[in-house]
Amino acid sequence: MLRIVLFAVATIAAAAVSLSEANAQAARQPTAVEKLYAELNALPAAERQKRIEDGAKKEGKLNFIHTWRGSLARNHLRLFEKRYPFIDIEMVDIGSQDAAERLVAEETVGRHLTDIVSLAVADMNDILAKDYSAHYATPAANLIYDRYKSFLDPQNRWLPFYWTEHGMSYNPKMIPAADAPKDWMDLCKPVFKGQVSFDPFEVRFLAGLWNVMGEEKLGQWLKCIGENKPIIQRGHTQRINLMVAGDHAAQGDNYMYQGIQMKLKTPSIAFEPVWSATMPATIGAMIINANTPHPYASALLVDWVLSEESQKYTAEQFRGPVAYKHPYIPEDAKIVSFTTVDDATADKLAKMWDRYITGNATERAGTP
Repeated sequence: MLRIVLFAVATIAAAAVSLSEANAQAARQPTAVEKLYAELNALPAAERQKRIEDGAKKEGKLNFIHTWRGSLARNHLRLFEKRYPFIDIEMVDIGSQDAAERLVAEETVGRHLTDIVSLAVADMNDILAKDYSAHYATPAANLIYDRYKSFLDPQNRWLPFYWTEHGMSYNPKMIPAADAPKDWMDLCKPVFKGQVSFDPFEVRFLAGLWNVMGEEKLGQWLKCIGENKPIIQRGHTQRINLMVAGDHAAQGDNYMYQGIQMKLKTPSIAFEPVWSATMPATIGAMIINANTPHPYASALLVDWVLSEESQKYTAEQFRGPVAYKHPYIPEDAKIVSFTTVDDATADKLAKMWDRYITGNATERAGTP
């Protein structure tokens, strides 16, 4: 039975600060969990699967943090529960950064409570730095389409199972066809002055554009965007609703699925995606705790997320599957993945944003 557990981030972290940073970052030998996974991978595929299922039946339990929220997360796990009814799942659904902080806090004080976390790879820095993620090489990774193979971690510390694009869109009722943007630099055109909205500084968005453009061109882009007086307002959903209503003409940093879903319901809506611009991809992945109390059940769930039924559900919910046809992005669309961002790069990106955007933008109140 799937049980939903409410969680407020705070408590365990305070106990963690007493441990030395040196101990926290010390290199470790493979955990018992990782040794088990290496043994399983030496088996023929059918025997490996049987061992995992038999072990999961004996464990009968799994503690999972899902960073999909509400019914999206619950219905996803119910598909798994239907296939493997012998596992009692206790699920927490919280934001990606909160999920990472919770696992780090638990493990730092030696409380091995969480088996698996799903989160954005961009939020994994502390988990990876402290080596709390099990190195899990799985044959399930072979199911991932070739165009998404770059999402894989060479050290097998996470397994990608979906992705979210950071794209660009515009209101075709406000922008003449001749001026429609085709590339990120097109947002620098005079026609877009005071007409393009962004969320406040987002390291994952700018880190993605860094990978798309390179540092020098990104600096040039931010400079011309700042000179074009962008609108800064927190809340992707709020901004897209305002754009289609005619409040402003274009968006940088869209989650395209929101506009696509709106357009499917109302084809005449003033939303047009820009598929010709290279899109940074935020990778959503599964991490197994290196000290998971339930290693067999953890392996079963992590492998399952790349199954056809899981990936089909992902596509039906307008998220980006990695082992199933994408529900709306064209096959020839260009995507660039990025993983984690070190503190020095994040600081540099923040300074570039402050230099060119902060003070030149029109800031509005938005979704907190």
